[in-house]
Order: sequence, then structure tokens, then C-alpha cells
Amino acid sequence: MFRFKQFVIDDTHCAMKVGTDAVLLGAWADLQECRRILDVGCGSGVIALMAAQRAPEAWITGVEIDAGAARDAERNAEASPFADRMQIVREDITRFAQRGLRFDCILSNPPYHQEDLLPPLAARAAARHTGGGGLNFEALLRAVATLLDATCPAARFSLVLPTAALPHFLPLAAVYGFCLTRRTRVITRPGKPCKRTLLELRLQAQPTADDELVLVGDDGGRSAAYATLCRDFYL
Repeated sequence: MFRFKQFVIDDTHCAMKVGTDAVLLGAWADLQECRRILDVGCGSGVIALMAAQRAPEAWITGVEIDAGAARDAERNAEASPFADRMQIVREDITRFAQRGLRFDCILSNPPYHQEDLLPPLAARAAARHTGGGGLNFEALLRAVATLLDATCPAARFSLVLPTAALPHFLPLAAVYGFCLTRRTRVITRPGKPCKRTLLELRLQAQPTADDELVLVGDDGGRSAAYATLCRDFYL
């Protein structure tokens, strides 16, 4: 059980447990004026629940293909103060994209590892890798391009990826019509290399906001910037 200020996450049946990447994305993503928010590969529902807390007028949908993770997400949503504005759908995102639904904000902490050596557990492989039966970047972008409401000028797709994946991901995103509008490089400690990057993509070009976030301060605890970003969630 992972306790946040306004909700609790039980990820017992979820291959990928609650981690820093998901919390960073849930706190960082721009949700201003969003009314229809989709979390792709929602796992135990942490990002979807963070979005529900931050956007009190929005309807939140989480899509998750794994039965155990979807069950955890559904129960976590039902036990939260936001249950009447949340829906968890157990379905492959490519099939879900064929429903004709549209969203003005899409979030994802997608499978990201592309190594040939996959984890031994199939569920963990699907959750962490773009191969091995998991969702690859092209399939994700194709689905998001279909699901994002192109009639909404501010429609956006926000996600977190390993920095090493960006040379492959960003050109592919451009093929699907996405423009990079915001980027935050996540650094564990000053002087360390950037291993994670938070991205916002839109269908309409605009200047890219570019910055960095250091997670650990000089005292070994959360940095002031990290603490401020997540102050509404961490106990």
C-alpha cells in the first residue's frame, strides 16, 4: 500500500509498482482546462488518480491491458474521493483507440526498455519493454494521434521516458504530427547525467519550454523543487 495525501494505491497485482517516474509525470503534466484525460497503460492507477485530484472538473479514463493491474486500478479509483469521475478500462490501447473517443489530455508512463534481454516474467516484460509483447513507441503514438482531440488547440500528450530513448522517440513522434512543446530533464543529483525526461507534445507547434529538475538536495533529501512539485501528494 502506498499512501498519498488524498488516496491510497494498492499495487498488489501490478507488475510495475508505484515509482518516481509515475509520480513525477502525475505532478508535472499540464492539466489546465483539461476536461477529458486519458492515462494509457495506467497500471495501478497512480497517474490517473493524481490527475483526478489536480483536475476536479475532468473525467479521467485509465486504460490497462493487464487484468491484475486493471483490477488494482479499479479498486483504487473506487476507494478514492474521485470515484464518480473515473473509469478504468481493461483493453489493449490499439483497440480502445478504435472506439471513436477523443481526449484533450493524454498521459503515459509507457514501456520503455528496448534491450534484447527481457525480464523473465511476462507481465513485467510487457510493462517495461517496448518488445516482448509490450506496447512499442509506434503503436503508442499511432493510438495517441487517433485519441487526441485535434479540434482542441491546447490538446496535449505528456509522458516520461529514459533520455536514451529520445533520439528514437522524438523523430517518430514528428512523423505522427507531434511537436515538442515542453521538456524537463530529470537529474538525480547535481553533476549526474540525465536519465529521465518529462515530455509534452502537441499537434500545433509553439516554442519549447526547456528546463531541468534535480531530485536530491545537498542534504540527501528531496530537493526544494522536487518537494514543491509533489507537495500535494507525498505525505
